[in-house]
Order: sequence, then C-alpha cells, then structure tokens
Amino acid sequence: MYRIGEKPDVGGIAPDFTLKCSDGDDVRLSSYIGRVNVLLVFYRGAGDPYSVRWLSSLSDDYLYFRSLDTDILAISPDSVDKARDTSTRHRIPFKLLSDPGLETIREYGVLNDIGDSDYAAIFLIDKGGRIRYMHVGRVPTDMPSNEELIEIIRKSK
Repeated sequence: MYRIGEKPDVGGIAPDFTLKCSDGDDVRLSSYIGRVNVLLVFYRGAGDPYSVRWLSSLSDDYLYFRSLDTDILAISPDSVDKARDTSTRHRIPFKLLSDPGLETIREYGVLNDIGDSDYAAIFLIDKGGRIRYMHVGRVPTDMPSNEELIEIIRKSK
C-alpha cells in the first residue's frame, strides 16, 4: 500500500485493488498479473463526452491490444449502474470499473480535487505487476493515441 501523498511511478509495483465491474462482479488487478499486461485507464465518467469518445477509440483497437497480450480495465467515479449503461450504450468490450468512493483513483494519484473526480490517465502495467508507462492528462483530450500506446506496449516487452 502507498501512504497518503505518495503515488505510484514508472518502475514501481502497481497498487492492487478490487472494484465492482459494470456487470456487478468484483474485479481484482492482481488476478491479471502473471497472465497479461493491463492498460489501466482512468476516465471522468459517462457525463464527460471526451471520456466516452476515448473509451470508444480504445474499443476500436481492443482486439489488437489483446493480440499484444494486453487487456484494458477502465475506472471512473461512476456508479455500477452508470458504468453498465456506458458499456451497453457504447458497446465497450472491456471492463468498466466503478470507484464512486475514489479510493483507487486517489491511490493512483489521479484525483482532481476541484471536481471531486479524476484526471484522464493511463498506466501500462506489465505481467509482473510493474508500471511500465504512465500518462496523466490535465484535460481529457490530452491522451496518447492508440498507435502510440501500441508502440509503447511493443517496446516494453
């Protein structure tokens, strides 16, 4: 566990978490470790059109990410019901996780205190549980393209 004020950094171990998925199941990051890389995406939620566009863009290349032994988990402060609605409405193929208490958002250092929400951010966590890449955007449009992410995944092998 990280202490308050600390946040994970590239090369460090990714903090484990268990959150509810849009289908109501518990999802634990550590269950992916040893099997696949994880693109851990933090998005502002269904109320933010830029976040929904970003999720849709990631969805477009989801099968390509999977071919690189990489799965996607997306976290927002939305409730499970809102995450389910977003997943269904926009046909998101990966898991949308609900963090309404902002615990995991805080633990990863992406809490935006002004809006009591999170910054758009992405972490690449390797099969060993280490953070290989991170990007925290101050605005939702300040995120790497899928092509950039694919290249980062390739280089981290």
